[in-house]
Amino acid sequence: MENIRKKNVASLIFNISIIFFTIESFCYGFRSDVIHDPDWLGFEGIHSLRFFTVLSNLFVAVLAIIMVVYNIKNIVNDKYDYPNWLITIKHTATTAVAVTFTTVALLLAPSYAIVGKGYFTLFLGNHVYMHLLSPVLAIITLILFETSHKITFKESLLSLIPVVLYSILYITMVVFVGAWPDFYNFTFGGHYYLIPFSALGMLLMTFGLSLLIATLHNKQNIKQEQIK
Repeated sequence: MENIRKKNVASLIFNISIIFFTIESFCYGFRSDVIHDPDWLGFEGIHSLRFFTVLSNLFVAVLAIIMVVYNIKNIVNDKYDYPNWLITIKHTATTAVAVTFTTVALLLAPSYAIVGKGYFTLFLGNHVYMHLLSPVLAIITLILFETSHKITFKESLLSLIPVVLYSILYITMVVFVGAWPDFYNFTFGGHYYLIPFSALGMLLMTFGLSLLIATLHNKQNIKQEQIK
């Protein structure tokens, strides 16, 4: 029972941290000095909601809020009981922020380094919350501390939904409406015929991350069941 209590407490601390980081980063974009700062990369005010980074972090923060309720309930009642649906959706949200972290680390940050802005530009200042800290905490929490429910292969497929929906929105706003610049470089400089390959690459990466997180999560679930 001591191990279960530690998991509940650790999950509570990590989820509260995710909520704080998300609120801090999102609200920061509404400061007047940030809105008028040309170096703030476009994450200003309500316009920040066009970024998958912001949407995915808000998604995982909402799940963290719900999880905190169960964390407290479990600690008070000395239990380890999380609804299956909550773990499943938390996995979907965690995969979404894992996509954010991976995209920044492997695609966006290197592109910044190439143009001389520095690889770690997207991990400095307030960017560190949504690009690094919240995604990493969400991944660690789901894999190590929220393992009451085994994530099935079918449930892993749900992680594709946020990326599919955002891809449709992004392509519509960039290509057909023209209201957004191609800030994720899906078209590789205006080569629209490459969009299907970009979309397929994102889906494959998302599915790979989803399966990896689910596999590591399930290994901890098996260990937990063996202890009982």
